[in-house]
Amino acid sequence: MARRRATIIFNPMSGRPGRRAERAQEMVRLLGERGIDAEARATTAPNDATRLAREAIEGGADIIISYGGDGTLNETLQAMIGSGAALAVWPGGTANVVALDLGMPSDIRALADVIAGGKSSRIAVGVARAGDQGEADPKADRYFFMFAGIGLDASIARNVNMRLKRRTGEFAFWVEGMKHLITWNAEPFIVDVDGQEYESTFTLIGNGKGYGGGICITPGARLEEPWFELYILPPLPGKAAYLGELVTCLRGRTGRSRARLVRGRHIKVNSSHRPWVEVDGETLGPLPMTFDIVPDALSIIVP
Repeated sequence: MARRRATIIFNPMSGRPGRRAERAQEMVRLLGERGIDAEARATTAPNDATRLAREAIEGGADIIISYGGDGTLNETLQAMIGSGAALAVWPGGTANVVALDLGMPSDIRALADVIAGGKSSRIAVGVARAGDQGEADPKADRYFFMFAGIGLDASIARNVNMRLKRRTGEFAFWVEGMKHLITWNAEPFIVDVDGQEYESTFTLIGNGKGYGGGICITPGARLEEPWFELYILPPLPGKAAYLGELVTCLRGRTGRSRARLVRGRHIKVNSSHRPWVEVDGETLGPLPMTFDIVPDALSIIVP
């Protein structure tokens, strides 16, 4: 029986940079001891993980291991749709939301055991498309694992201090979030969920339940299910109300939130204000935009 082949794609600058290359080579050795021929390749530029994953799959890799944060993982995902390769998530970035949702271990030996065990699950992903018609464009479609955000969190992601993020991780987002509660101007937009319209100033389209910072905003969302759960926050009367909503989310009391939790498959979002959109923590562009669920999209390795 032929040995399986794996490619580790790692971001040497993800999270708080350290001995990434050395740890990647250690994983190569550990997988070799477990019957998997592996190689490690480092990203050198934005979107490089997509290219490296595509080359690895075309070269016959059975397993693609994404070692970094959610941004590196999202780049890797773009090459995985429609391939026969399985994806493994190695947490090593700022938030590691997907790894936490899947329960992937951070210990390198335990992770090597999980990857070698070969247990996988088929999951759904979301896809974001610019414009309000939802027409597929392989060159422009952006797939996402966990969530797409419109409004407040996209503005935070767009303006976060990248130097502070590299030094302090998630703390940089909290700093920018506190600044936004003072300076941010809420711009309303319309969210169409399978034909039902809602007015909102912040919407999260959840494919998974995790969000970051230990916050769970869409508790009913599941990666294996063919639908989104949406957190739709309507316009609120002043910044103090938004601060109160933030505290509610931090405490995990979504039942006391002023937001609606709605499930849907096809989402259209439009606004004359053109607020920005982020997917998996990475800024994408301004509205209008559509979002669709892609059922049974890929195999992902699970504990």
